Amino acid sequence: MKTENTIQTPNHSLATEVPVSRTKAVSVVAILIAIGAVLRMFSPNIMGITPNFVIAMYCLSIILMRPKFSGAIGIGIVAGAVSMIFSKSPIPALNLVTEPAGALACLLVVRYLPEIAFKKYTFKPIFATLIGTLVSGALYVVINFQVALKLPLEAMQATFIGVVVPVALINAIMSQALYAPVKKFMRF
Repeated sequence: MKTENTIQTPNHSLATEVPVSRTKAVSVVAILIAIGAVLRMFSPNIMGITPNFVIAMYCLSIILMRPKFSGAIGIGIVAGAVSMIFSKSPIPALNLVTEPAGALACLLVVRYLPEIAFKKYTFKPIFATLIGTLVSGALYVVINFQVALKLPLEAMQATFIGVVVPVALINAIMSQALYAPVKKFMRF
Protein backbone atom coordinates (compact mmCIF):
# COMPACT_ATOMS: atom_id res chain seq x y z
CA MET A 1 0.00 0.00 0.00
CA LYS A 2 1.52 3.29 -1.10
CA THR A 3 0.77 6.34 1.00
CA GLU A 4 1.39 9.88 -0.12
CA ASN A 5 2.19 13.09 1.66
CA THR A 6 1.29 16.40 0.16
CA ILE A 7 3.78 19.19 -0.04
CA GLN A 8 2.71 22.76 -0.22
CA THR A 9 5.02 24.66 -2.51
CA PRO A 10 5.08 28.41 -2.76
CA ASN A 11 3.65 29.87 -5.94
CA HIS A 12 3.86 33.58 -5.19
CA SER A 13 1.20 34.04 -2.51
CA LEU A 14 -0.71 30.88 -3.39
CA ALA A 15 0.25 27.42 -2.19
CA THR A 16 -0.17 24.42 -4.44
CA GLU A 17 -0.07 20.83 -3.30
CA VAL A 18 2.26 18.31 -4.85
CA PRO A 19 1.88 14.61 -4.00
CA VAL A 20 5.10 13.02 -2.75
CA SER A 21 5.49 9.37 -1.90
CA ARG A 22 6.27 8.53 1.71
CA THR A 23 9.41 6.73 0.55
CA LYS A 24 10.68 9.83 -1.23
CA ALA A 25 9.88 12.03 1.77
CA VAL A 26 11.75 9.76 4.19
CA SER A 27 14.66 9.45 1.76
CA VAL A 28 15.01 13.22 1.39
CA VAL A 29 14.98 13.73 5.16
CA ALA A 30 17.52 10.92 5.73
CA ILE A 31 19.87 12.17 3.01
CA LEU A 32 19.79 15.77 4.23
CA ILE A 33 20.34 14.82 7.89
CA ALA A 34 23.21 12.52 6.86
CA ILE A 35 24.80 15.35 4.86
CA GLY A 36 24.44 17.62 7.88
CA ALA A 37 26.09 15.01 10.12
CA VAL A 38 29.05 14.58 7.75
CA LEU A 39 29.49 18.35 7.44
CA ARG A 40 29.34 18.75 11.21
CA MET A 41 31.82 15.94 11.75
CA PHE A 42 34.42 17.41 9.41
CA SER A 43 33.83 21.14 9.79
CA PRO A 44 36.56 22.97 11.67
CA ASN A 45 35.93 25.20 14.65
CA ILE A 46 35.61 28.81 13.59
CA MET A 47 36.74 30.99 16.51
CA GLY A 48 35.69 28.24 18.92
CA ILE A 49 32.30 27.68 17.25
CA THR A 50 31.38 24.46 15.48
CA PRO A 51 28.46 25.09 13.11
CA ASN A 52 25.61 22.62 13.56
CA PHE A 53 24.80 21.66 10.00
CA VAL A 54 22.40 18.94 11.20
CA ILE A 55 19.99 21.72 12.22
CA ALA A 56 20.37 23.46 8.85
CA MET A 57 19.60 20.22 7.03
CA TYR A 58 16.60 19.18 9.11
CA CYS A 59 15.20 22.68 8.69
CA LEU A 60 15.75 22.42 4.94
CA SER A 61 13.97 19.05 4.89
CA ILE A 62 11.02 20.52 6.82
CA ILE A 63 10.87 23.50 4.47
CA LEU A 64 10.86 21.18 1.45
CA MET A 65 8.58 18.44 2.79
CA ARG A 66 6.14 20.53 4.87
CA PRO A 67 5.26 17.59 7.15
CA LYS A 68 2.51 17.39 9.74
CA PHE A 69 3.43 18.42 13.29
CA SER A 70 4.10 14.80 14.25
CA GLY A 71 6.39 14.44 11.23
CA ALA A 72 8.38 17.54 12.22
CA ILE A 73 8.78 16.20 15.74
CA GLY A 74 9.92 12.86 14.29
CA ILE A 75 12.48 14.64 12.11
CA GLY A 76 13.68 16.48 15.20
CA ILE A 77 14.03 13.26 17.19
CA VAL A 78 16.07 11.62 14.42
CA ALA A 79 18.23 14.75 14.12
CA GLY A 80 18.63 14.79 17.91
CA ALA A 81 19.78 11.17 17.93
CA VAL A 82 22.31 11.92 15.18
CA SER A 83 23.45 15.08 17.00
CA MET A 84 24.08 13.08 20.18
CA ILE A 85 26.98 11.38 18.40
CA PHE A 86 28.83 14.69 17.96
CA SER A 87 27.66 16.47 21.09
CA LYS A 88 30.19 18.21 23.31
CA SER A 89 27.54 18.65 25.99
CA PRO A 90 27.75 16.99 29.38
CA ILE A 91 24.20 15.80 28.57
CA PRO A 92 24.20 14.49 24.96
CA ALA A 93 20.60 13.25 25.30
CA LEU A 94 19.59 16.90 25.58
CA ASN A 95 19.55 16.91 21.77
CA LEU A 96 16.47 14.66 21.92
CA VAL A 97 14.61 17.59 23.50
CA THR A 98 16.14 20.58 21.73
CA GLU A 99 16.05 19.33 18.14
CA PRO A 100 12.32 18.42 18.12
CA ALA A 101 11.61 21.88 19.60
CA GLY A 102 13.68 23.50 16.84
CA ALA A 103 12.00 21.38 14.18
CA LEU A 104 8.56 22.33 15.46
CA ALA A 105 9.51 26.03 15.53
CA CYS A 106 10.76 25.73 11.94
CA LEU A 107 7.49 24.12 10.84
CA LEU A 108 5.44 26.82 12.56
CA VAL A 109 7.33 29.50 10.63
CA VAL A 110 6.94 27.57 7.37
CA ARG A 111 3.21 27.13 7.91
CA TYR A 112 2.20 30.46 9.37
CA LEU A 113 4.65 33.11 8.17
CA PRO A 114 3.23 34.83 5.10
CA GLU A 115 5.18 34.21 1.93
CA ILE A 116 8.14 36.55 1.55
CA ALA A 117 9.36 36.42 -2.03
CA PHE A 118 11.00 38.42 -4.76
CA LYS A 119 9.51 37.28 -8.05
CA LYS A 120 9.63 33.47 -7.66
CA TYR A 121 12.48 33.42 -5.13
CA THR A 122 11.18 32.77 -1.62
CA PHE A 123 12.97 33.97 1.50
CA LYS A 124 11.03 31.75 3.88
CA PRO A 125 13.95 29.27 4.28
CA ILE A 126 16.19 31.91 5.86
CA PHE A 127 13.54 32.87 8.44
CA ALA A 128 12.40 29.31 9.20
CA THR A 129 15.96 28.06 9.71
CA LEU A 130 16.95 31.10 11.75
CA ILE A 131 13.99 30.63 14.13
CA GLY A 132 14.42 26.84 14.29
CA THR A 133 18.11 27.18 15.17
CA LEU A 134 17.50 29.95 17.72
CA VAL A 135 14.79 27.91 19.49
CA SER A 136 16.92 24.76 19.53
CA GLY A 137 20.04 26.64 20.63
CA ALA A 138 18.29 28.71 23.30
CA LEU A 139 16.67 25.63 24.81
CA TYR A 140 20.01 23.79 24.69
CA VAL A 141 21.85 26.64 26.42
CA VAL A 142 19.20 27.19 29.10
CA ILE A 143 18.84 23.52 30.05
CA ASN A 144 22.57 22.76 29.79
CA PHE A 145 23.64 25.80 31.78
CA GLN A 146 20.91 25.57 34.42
CA VAL A 147 20.77 21.79 34.92
CA ALA A 148 24.22 20.44 34.09
CA LEU A 149 26.65 23.28 34.62
CA LYS A 150 24.73 25.58 36.99
CA LEU A 151 26.46 28.64 35.56
CA PRO A 152 25.33 32.24 36.05
CA LEU A 153 22.94 34.03 33.73
CA GLU A 154 25.75 36.14 32.26
CA ALA A 155 27.57 33.02 31.01
CA MET A 156 24.35 31.74 29.48
CA GLN A 157 23.73 35.06 27.72
CA ALA A 158 27.31 35.21 26.45
CA THR A 159 27.02 31.70 25.04
CA PHE A 160 23.73 32.49 23.36
CA ILE A 161 25.08 35.67 21.75
CA GLY A 162 28.55 34.30 21.01
CA VAL A 163 27.62 30.80 19.81
CA VAL A 164 23.91 30.29 19.13
CA VAL A 165 23.33 33.51 17.17
CA PRO A 166 26.34 33.01 14.82
CA VAL A 167 25.40 29.35 14.25
CA ALA A 168 21.80 30.41 13.53
CA LEU A 169 23.02 32.93 10.96
CA ILE A 170 25.31 30.36 9.29
CA ASN A 171 22.49 27.78 9.20
CA ALA A 172 19.98 30.31 7.84
CA ILE A 173 22.29 31.41 5.03
CA MET A 174 23.15 27.80 4.19
CA SER A 175 19.51 26.73 4.11
CA GLN A 176 18.51 29.69 1.96
CA ALA A 177 21.37 29.04 -0.47
CA LEU A 178 20.55 25.33 -0.78
CA TYR A 179 16.75 25.60 -0.96
CA ALA A 180 16.32 26.35 -4.68
CA PRO A 181 18.94 23.89 -6.00
CA VAL A 182 17.78 21.06 -3.73
CA LYS A 183 14.14 21.72 -4.60
CA LYS A 184 15.00 21.66 -8.31
CA PHE A 185 17.14 18.52 -7.93
CA MET A 186 14.43 16.71 -5.96
CA ARG A 187 11.82 17.92 -8.50
CA PHE A 188 9.38 19.46 -6.01
